[in-house]
Amino acid sequence: MQSRNLIAQLLYTSSGVVSCAANAIDVGVSADLMYFNYEEVDTSGATLNTEIGFLPGLTLSASHPLRTISNTVEFSLYGGRVDYDGQTQSGQPHQTQTDETIYRLLYRLSWAPVNGQGELYAKAYWQQWDRSIQPSNGVSGLFEQYQWWSFEAGGQISVYARPRHKVFVDLGVLMTRNGTIMVDLGNAGYGEPVLDLGNGVGLNSAINYRMSYTANGAFQFGLRYTTWNFGRSNVKTISNGSTTISIVEPDSTTQQLSATVGYIHKF
Repeated sequence: MQSRNLIAQLLYTSSGVVSCAANAIDVGVSADLMYFNYEEVDTSGATLNTEIGFLPGLTLSASHPLRTISNTVEFSLYGGRVDYDGQTQSGQPHQTQTDETIYRLLYRLSWAPVNGQGELYAKAYWQQWDRSIQPSNGVSGLFEQYQWWSFEAGGQISVYARPRHKVFVDLGVLMTRNGTIMVDLGNAGYGEPVLDLGNGVGLNSAINYRMSYTANGAFQFGLRYTTWNFGRSNVKTISNGSTTISIVEPDSTTQQLSATVGYIHKF
C-alpha cells in the first residue's frame, strides 16, 4: 500500500512539473507609435524622395521560457498616412501623401546564462510594406509592395533590477535578404513587374522598463530604434505592347523610432 501511494505521489508530482513547464507562456500585447522616416537616393547619393510621419501600431507576442532558453513569436501591424516629398519622373518637385501598411512576423531565440544579467539572441523576421503614393496636383498615384527577410543577432543586458522593477537594453546588428518590390503599373498596361532589392545591413536597439503588477502580470514601456538599407535593384525592361521602358528601384534607407506601452501576462 505504501509503495502504491509513493508511486501515485511521484506520478502526480511529475505531471504537475510537466504541466507547469508546458503552461509557462508569457503573452503580451502593446500599443505602438512609430516615427517613420524613409529616403531614396540616386547613384550619387542625392535625395530622390522622402516619406516621414507617424504610424500607430499593435504588437502581439507569445514567449515560452524553458530553463535558459526562450522562444518568442511576435506579430506587429502598423498603418497610417505620412508626408511624401519628392519628384516626378521628369524631375519636377512633387509633394503628396503616402498610405503605409507594415506587417512584421518575428521569431526570437534567446539564451540566458544561469544567474546572468543578460542574454544573447537571434531573430528571423519576415516583413511586408504596402506603399500607396496618393495622386495629387494632376500626378497619378502609385502602389508598391515590398517583401523581405531580416536576420539579426545581438544581446540584452539588465541595467537595473529589483523585485518589481527591471530596465534592460537590447543591441543587435541585422541584415536584409531576399527582398522584392512589386510595382503596380496595370493602369498603364505594364502589369505588375517584380524587382529584386539589393541586400542591406542595419542596426536595432531598444530600452525597456518592466514593472510587475501582480504575480503573473507586468506593464512594459519601451523605446526602439531600427535602421536598415536596401541596395539598388536590378533593371527590368517592360512593355505595354506599344511602348517599352526600363524601371529600377534606387538605394534606400529606412529609420523607425517606436514608443511602446504594453501588458504581459504569464499563463
